[in-house]
Amino acid sequence: MIANLRDITYSYPGSPRPALSSVSLDVREGEFILVAGPSAGGKSTFLRLFNGLVPQFHGGRLAGSVIVDGLDASRTPARTMAARAGMVFQEPEAQGVALTVEEDLAFGLEQQGVAPAIMEVRIEHLLESLGIARLRSRRLATLSGGERQRTAIAAALALDPRLLLCDEPTSQLDLEGAASVIGALDALHQTGRTTILVSEHRLDRLLPVVSSVVEIRDGRLRHGPPSCATRWLEAVPPHVELCRAAGTTPVPLTLEATRSRLLALPQFTVRPMEPPPSPGDVLVAAQGLAISFGDTEVLSDIDLTVHAGEVVALLGANGSGKTTLLRALVGLQATTRGSVTFRGRPAPPSVQQRAAHAGYVPQDPAIALYRQSVRDEVVDGLRYRPGAASVDDVLRSWSVADLAAANPRDVSVGQQLRVALTSLLAHDPPVWLMDEPTRGADLSVSRFLASRIREHAARGGAAIVATHDIEAAAHFATRVVRLNAAGIEFDLPARQAFGTDGPCPTAIASLIPGAITLDEVAL
Repeated sequence: MIANLRDITYSYPGSPRPALSSVSLDVREGEFILVAGPSAGGKSTFLRLFNGLVPQFHGGRLAGSVIVDGLDASRTPARTMAARAGMVFQEPEAQGVALTVEEDLAFGLEQQGVAPAIMEVRIEHLLESLGIARLRSRRLATLSGGERQRTAIAAALALDPRLLLCDEPTSQLDLEGAASVIGALDALHQTGRTTILVSEHRLDRLLPVVSSVVEIRDGRLRHGPPSCATRWLEAVPPHVELCRAAGTTPVPLTLEATRSRLLALPQFTVRPMEPPPSPGDVLVAAQGLAISFGDTEVLSDIDLTVHAGEVVALLGANGSGKTTLLRALVGLQATTRGSVTFRGRPAPPSVQQRAAHAGYVPQDPAIALYRQSVRDEVVDGLRYRPGAASVDDVLRSWSVADLAAANPRDVSVGQQLRVALTSLLAHDPPVWLMDEPTRGADLSVSRFLASRIREHAARGGAAIVATHDIEAAAHFATRVVRLNAAGIEFDLPARQAFGTDGPCPTAIASLIPGAITLDEVAL
């Protein structure tokens, strides 16, 4: 047994209710455990018990015992615990300690006194296995969010900890990047040397490879093997949800197994869907847009026109320029050539002036939150359109009224995202620009966000949403644009892009031709 929790109840400072209640768990050496559950349900708190950050860093009240590798994690110095329980945090932007990717991987090894020859081999292996060898000399400050995430994972793996804690390690990754990370974790699990706990909302790749599942909901814990967990997990991948609705037992864990199982069932009926309304006037357009970082051109000759009523899902691999394009539209990123227009007129020169036309929600919501309360953040956002709505109405419309008095830096990452959306879009600009808005969001938050985006488009607005989450995008997008190194790879209607024969089919589309979401299937 490498770790055990006994009767853990923990409350953050000043919180009237516990974040974890009566939690107990034995963790066997070599286990690979998936930690699931809703946003703000206690997953991150649970992981931070194992390295002592809860309560040593966060403070608060802890009852019960946390023993990790024979040490009391609640009392052992954090430096000592870090050598036994490595952690990949949910915010990789705050985790780097060196200038370049290779130096960041080497830093911890140097602190441990690892021989240079061994260090070189270990770093090379991690760079290759996580698909970041091309980034070895890149400065951390120039990396995309997904590239930073993979670098943070590699840095944690470099230390070869006995216990590895990963908090949403694939939340910012494209499909290839997520596959490489899960593959690396699975390979590490197969060696039997490292025990792994991974918190995730995207369960489709993890359910087939983990040895057990923990669900934390409202601070309480449920535990079991994946085959049992598919029966009681509230939020599951679409193919699992389809099989549960069809009464299939046992529930298959992979798409391939689901496809085989469905052959024995009656054919499903696909509900007819109403075609999207015709687009309205042009709200924002980029013509011949090009952007360079130093001598490297990251976007070249981008032509993109978005009309009222459209919701564009902006896809592309990590580092393809999605964030750069969104930032350029609102004036946060300088362009080398090309133009941006709003409603056919040249975009104003200042960021403040462009805010009246387009609201931008960044990938890391924390960088946009600096007031003392959520209410103050909304007041600040409404300055762009005085009288547009009352503060209380805005808080209610985004379902964050219960957080109004909270400091935005003290809530969960998923809640921070909702607060950032609320404050940065409070003035309801015509164009919403969102960078990975489902990062760290559970299914209910993701569906709520999809509903808000569709409502905005129906009122004559438009949105461009950079995302890797095609399952979420299928619920709101009317159009899909994918970027690659050459520019725009394709620009297609959403049903064509996400459909069975499209370039990026959803899980449901790969199982049931004619449907792209489970809502479209008559069960």
